[in-house]
Amino acid sequence: MSSSAVTDIIELLAGLAVQYNNTVVPVRRLASQPNWSDAAQLPVRIIPALGGLRLVEGGVYTPTRATRVVWEIDDLLLVRDVGMGRGVADTATALVEYIEDYVAQLRFAWLARGDVQLLNVSGIVDVVRYGERAYEGVAMTTRFAHLVRAPSV
Repeated sequence: MSSSAVTDIIELLAGLAVQYNNTVVPVRRLASQPNWSDAAQLPVRIIPALGGLRLVEGGVYTPTRATRVVWEIDDLLLVRDVGMGRGVADTATALVEYIEDYVAQLRFAWLARGDVQLLNVSGIVDVVRYGERAYEGVAMTTRFAHLVRAPSV
C-alpha cells in the first residue's frame, strides 16, 4: 500500500462528520497537532495521534503473489481535562453516542473505498493520554487491509 493510499484513508477518517453532544467535532491532523490541547480547543479529534499509525501485518497473498498489508489508525476524541468534572459519569452517555455515530459514519464513508477492506473498528471510553496531559475521551481504532499488486514478471 502506498503512503498516498494511507493518507487517503486518514483523510477519509478525518472527513467523518462525527458528533459529540450534537456538535460535529473539529479535527487536527498530525502536522497541526501541538502536544496538548487546552480547554478552549476542546472537544477535538486528533488523527493520527503520535504512535497511532501502525503497520500490524504484512505478507504475500499466495494465489496472486500480491502483498497484503494490514494497518491500524487511531483517532482520538479529547473532551476535557481529567478532573474538570465528576469524571466519566458526566460524559459516558455522550461518549458512547459518539462511538455509535463514528461507526455509522464510517460504514457509509467506506462504501466509496473499493481498494481496501475494512476489517474492524473499535472504540473505548477512557482517560486518553496525549502529550503530558490526560483527557476524558474516546480512542477509536480502525483496522484495514490492502492488497498491493504483484510486480509484473
